[in-house]
Amino acid sequence: MERQTHVEVYDTPSNLGGSFTVSIEAVVDADTVTAQIWYGRATSKGWEPWQDWHGVTFPVRRDLLKNPRIMSLYSNRT
Repeated sequence: MERQTHVEVYDTPSNLGGSFTVSIEAVVDADTVTAQIWYGRATSKGWEPWQDWHGVTFPVRRDLLKNPRIMSLYSNRT
């Protein structure tokens, strides 16, 4: 099995005064997706999730997904 090294992510409003970094987990309909929060950091051993928000899923409108990018789950830093 090949390990996941990158994930496509977006920014979406958190409604708490900032934004969440999320990936699309499922398509609900043409205008809505289920998003998963990525909260943590990339390390040399892989993604280190921080429990507060990481993995939480919620519906979000596609038009609220901004700043698409590829995020590495591994860091070259030692």
